[in-house]
Amino acid sequence: MLIKPDMDWIVAHTGELSSTICGLMWAAAMILFKKSGELLSPVVLNLFKGVVGLVLFVSTMLVLGFPLFPQQASTAHWLILLLSGAIGIGFADTLLFASLNRLGAGRMAIVDCLYSPLVILSSFIYLAEPIHIWLLVSMVLMAVAILVGTWRTEDGASPQDTRTLRYGVVLGMASQLLMAIGIVMAKPVLNVSDVWWATSVRQVGGLVILFVQGFSPRYRAEMIRAFTPSRQWKITIPAAVLGTYLAMIFWIMGMKYTYTTIASVLNQMSVIFMLIFATMFLKEPLTWRKAAAISIGFAAGVLSTL
Repeated sequence: MLIKPDMDWIVAHTGELSSTICGLMWAAAMILFKKSGELLSPVVLNLFKGVVGLVLFVSTMLVLGFPLFPQQASTAHWLILLLSGAIGIGFADTLLFASLNRLGAGRMAIVDCLYSPLVILSSFIYLAEPIHIWLLVSMVLMAVAILVGTWRTEDGASPQDTRTLRYGVVLGMASQLLMAIGIVMAKPVLNVSDVWWATSVRQVGGLVILFVQGFSPRYRAEMIRAFTPSRQWKITIPAAVLGTYLAMIFWIMGMKYTYTTIASVLNQMSVIFMLIFATMFLKEPLTWRKAAAISIGFAAGVLSTL
């Protein structure tokens, strides 16, 4: 006898399911982005994934018949989403890739634990959502997790390796803060807008920043090379599709159809998936420090929502 899925339950928990799926897809994308970072600089990689994502979003809207310029969208909605994309995609993702290159996917997963508490803190400041003592406890635990898992290099590492590691941590923390600010400031518009349109406009906001950098003398030749068909597309295109298109859609859906706090914690499942994938596919060592830091960080993320 076949067991039929409870569609009512699925519909009722669309936000929670979307946030969990987003975590799985983002973890897979981060492994591919780590490999892509060996081929492209953070700015150009961010630009490439943004263009791929925007093409996919706009194509999907045209196929499904969604308007590119909805009548109910005000000028304020456009400006908020563009600014949200500039902060949360244009700047944040470039810092994320720079951090990933220095830390590796395993350590980056630890820093990524900051996302949930920072979203909640940003929601309190920007949206006046309630805040509680557990958030403060979680922030302390998060600091412990980062110190345990990332602040010490392996035995025999050079001072340069230590500086690189710590610089990567700072870049990662900055990326998580900007990502949290970007999504929280867009939350009021997401509540009254179509997901596809809102996501596309955020992509445009990020691309404006990235194209300005991409056309500078420093990145122009690399940008042209990135968009010229080559073997590197076997890695960069799947990374962009997973990380920019699929994961982003489920991320926005999670934020739209459930509370920001709940969505942010379920998104954190990505840190566990990322640590597993980094060990399996990138052959990064799974040390007791990493395992302990991920456990502390994930627990901190859960505590922040109590």
